[in-house]
Amino acid sequence: MNSLIGAEAHFAFGENWKSFTHLLDDKRIEEAENGLRRLFPNDELRGARFLDIGCGSGLSALAALRLGAASVDAVDIDPASVAATQATLTRYAPNSRWSAKVVSVFDLSPEPGYDIVYSWGVLHHTGDVWRAVETAARAVRPGGLFAIALYRKTEWCGFWTREKKFYANAPSIVQAFIRGGYKSMKILRLLRGRINPVTHIRSYHSSRGMSWSHDVHDWLGGYPYESVAASDVRAFLHRHGLAIVREFVVPPSKGVFGTGCDEFVAIRTIA
Repeated sequence: MNSLIGAEAHFAFGENWKSFTHLLDDKRIEEAENGLRRLFPNDELRGARFLDIGCGSGLSALAALRLGAASVDAVDIDPASVAATQATLTRYAPNSRWSAKVVSVFDLSPEPGYDIVYSWGVLHHTGDVWRAVETAARAVRPGGLFAIALYRKTEWCGFWTREKKFYANAPSIVQAFIRGGYKSMKILRLLRGRINPVTHIRSYHSSRGMSWSHDVHDWLGGYPYESVAASDVRAFLHRHGLAIVREFVVPPSKGVFGTGCDEFVAIRTIA
């Protein structure tokens, strides 16, 4: 693999995703389908050749197949994520056309062969976010769509970079201690906002279907970590022959409890 930071230096995303797959059910699959419909509301998935970069649990790949994608190629740098994706698709889409392989985004074929290239919450974990975006975009055919979600920049991103590097390399008992403290602060915040934390946690779902506890672990350990301003994403995509057709952008907060992803869908206008 030619990725800037090899899989051994990353947080163990795949182990977290493998654990999450045991929670997969019809509700979470439906939520994943709704997330893709939001990005592709005009039935663009129907008949599409779909590339999922950073496939995680395989939930997004499954949702794409259920929404009519003709075929899905799922790739991830983490073998545990690929194993999780293979298990998910074997169970829920045994008769569909799909592949799941260990491939770095930086090792993708330069041929622009996909109708849709999708990478949600992944490219900011490569160690070189802009090179990753550029490389991923090359896989989109002219007239095809490129969908990415990237962490938005906040005032606290410097702190979170240091925290994630420490957490990702810490013993499991230390990680558990940090998670406990972070969860306690999040629960206090919910209580101050007069939100029932039990109800919130039970009904919680992320944009990729993840549970609250798995999402906390993912956030605290997500290293390498970079964040970007929406204006920089727009300018970068424009320079590389991609015109944004829809976006879901939230004004950045201070980022005390972390940050979320801004989402962009762009069409390839230049070969």
